[in-house]
Amino acid sequence: MKRFLVVIFALGLMSNVAMAQEQAAQTPSVTFPMVTVPESIIQPQERAKYLGEHFWDNVDFATASDALLEQGLIDMASIFPLLSADVMTSSMAAWVERAGAVKGALKRVLTLGDKYLYDTASPLYNETAYRSLLQSALVSKSIDKADKEPYQKQLVMLEMNNEGMSAVDFQMQLTDGSKAQLSDVKSPIVILFFYSPENLDCKLQRFRLTQAKLVNYLQRAGGVKIVAVCVEGEKSAWEKFVADSPAEWLHAYDAAGKIKGDNLYDLRTLPRVYMLDENKTVLLKNTKADNIEQYLIQLIQSAEGAAE
Repeated sequence: MKRFLVVIFALGLMSNVAMAQEQAAQTPSVTFPMVTVPESIIQPQERAKYLGEHFWDNVDFATASDALLEQGLIDMASIFPLLSADVMTSSMAAWVERAGAVKGALKRVLTLGDKYLYDTASPLYNETAYRSLLQSALVSKSIDKADKEPYQKQLVMLEMNNEGMSAVDFQMQLTDGSKAQLSDVKSPIVILFFYSPENLDCKLQRFRLTQAKLVNYLQRAGGVKIVAVCVEGEKSAWEKFVADSPAEWLHAYDAAGKIKGDNLYDLRTLPRVYMLDENKTVLLKNTKADNIEQYLIQLIQSAEGAAE
């Protein structure tokens, strides 16, 4: 069963890889020079480890085109589900080391990482991989201090509000003008929805949350609370967004602009959705309605299994 789930997960990511390849169709067609895993390495995890740590061995970073590096990252993403956290770290470290040996190459690698791994609109979005890449790159002597600064800021944001951590508390203004803290919200599950009221993607995410059947059932039963927080835009636009949204949601407005201004959460793109438990521990970060539904199903199944 475990092997089956790994295969299904990998197939899902391969679908995303295909989407990325389609997006890159305007670039010249290139073939990435893949390494060959020794036949003596038999176990799947060990083969994935070797491939991850030697993925870029056949690339000459002095002559490699942007298209080749881009294709390499797209291909590399297909093995991410097979890499443990430690192997992901060592794989990114090996990539940084090889690129760092050629002047300017590591900056190109970071640009690609930002485009494919850190942009939530990318089909290859993967904070774990990007965080590992930054952790290795920022200790490299191949990048000047000034060039590191924007990536250092990104890494700080990536280290905050991760799954298993306590979500940063903040103050918000409610529709009646009163003030409240995130920590004041009492519910077994809290869905934190940051948005901009005139952003189309935010409106789409609102629609998906309203259509999530299990979320809405549990909300009516008192097991889920959706906290929708407007973090930018005019107050009049927020009021219209609230009027078009479910009344059961807790609607709030960051009147002081502190959530985004003080970098309490990574909100460089919107919407952003977090799923928290009753203690405001992050269960899911930068997630979507479908993922929340799946997580809730697993919670219910686990509870039923424990009760038997």
